[in-house]
Amino acid sequence: MADGGDEEAAAATTNSFWDVGNYRRVLERMDNGAKLCDDLHRLLTERAEMELKYARSLKVWKKRWEELVEKGPDYGSTEKAWTASLTASEQLGDVHADHREKITNEILPQIVHWKKEHYHKSMLSWKETKTAEDGFERAQKPWEKRLGKVQRGKKSYHTACRTAEVQNRTVADAERDPNVSTEQCKKLKAKADKLSKDRQKARDKYQDRVEDITLYNETYKTDMEREFGKCQDFEGERLAFFKKIFQQVHKVLDLSSNPLIPDMFAEYGKFTEALSVEEDLALYSRGSGAEMGMQWPVFEEFKEVDEMAKSLVTTRRYEASVKPSISTPSSIASQPISNDDAVAVDAPYEFDNCDPPNMPDGGVPVRALFDYDAQDDDELSFKAGDILTKIEDEDEQGWCRGRLGEKDGLFPANYCGPM
Repeated sequence: MADGGDEEAAAATTNSFWDVGNYRRVLERMDNGAKLCDDLHRLLTERAEMELKYARSLKVWKKRWEELVEKGPDYGSTEKAWTASLTASEQLGDVHADHREKITNEILPQIVHWKKEHYHKSMLSWKETKTAEDGFERAQKPWEKRLGKVQRGKKSYHTACRTAEVQNRTVADAERDPNVSTEQCKKLKAKADKLSKDRQKARDKYQDRVEDITLYNETYKTDMEREFGKCQDFEGERLAFFKKIFQQVHKVLDLSSNPLIPDMFAEYGKFTEALSVEEDLALYSRGSGAEMGMQWPVFEEFKEVDEMAKSLVTTRRYEASVKPSISTPSSIASQPISNDDAVAVDAPYEFDNCDPPNMPDGGVPVRALFDYDAQDDDELSFKAGDILTKIEDEDEQGWCRGRLGEKDGLFPANYCGPM
């Protein structure tokens, strides 16, 4: 029994939930639940923006390389493989843009709604935390009072024990000392007897208080377990909700379960498998190589023709066929402008022979090298040769912020060059 009592005493000093005030750790967990909702919302918001940036980067990359491949020297099925690679990347960008839309429009609102439904603000804390705190205080207060009495009884008893022991030693020393009279010994012994009785009274009082709190322990446990169970149920709802959210995020981001991915790469694979070295070499040979036709020189009889006049007519016909017509201002204005009419990088501009136009303060003028059509509301559209004002340097994703006319927006940095 003594061993069991020692184990219980040791357990009581190990910062147990049952100790006075230690239920506050449970309250802290409830407060942390609200913070975790905010953290989860912020985490997924950042992930959604990363998905969007990646999708934009793929589209810009595809558009830039599409123009390079189109103007490049490759041909045949190999050129188609280049194009298929770019098309697959654009489609993958669409998938990641869809990830962003689903996270932003379907998942994030659930977190906001759940927190709003489960956490309600009071003056200094969440109402749910305050309610739980009041419940724990009601459950613990009667036991806390009994514990205080036990601790005071223990202190009184142990003090009485020490005092009585000291007096007993004093009596024993006096009885052995011949210089102490019999009357003095009687007085010391009487005091020792009184202290012994006080010790017994303190012991009895201490035991009564221990028995009282022991009888109340079951009630205390029942009340505290009831309040703790409420907090467990509340936390269980949060954990179940987080599990649902993480499962939804996994479903959105899991490319292996997206039906578009296999189809996209299957289509991409068709072009890579169809790439034929022999056919491409034969195609080149027919178009630019040894299999081309040729008007080989043959013997021709002399004909009575003025060769000099014939040469002059031929030259004029050639010049007429290649010399561009000069358009009047009215005819120029009436002609539609297409992307094929984009100004080349090295072509002269109206600003080449004069000072650049005054640009708004707070930016650096740059010139568009290629046409670009905005893929989102926060982007700028422009044509090759347009003058933009760059107001923020290139970020990690290859985007700059600039201004064109009255509109501010993003544009791909590699689509513009210095003036």
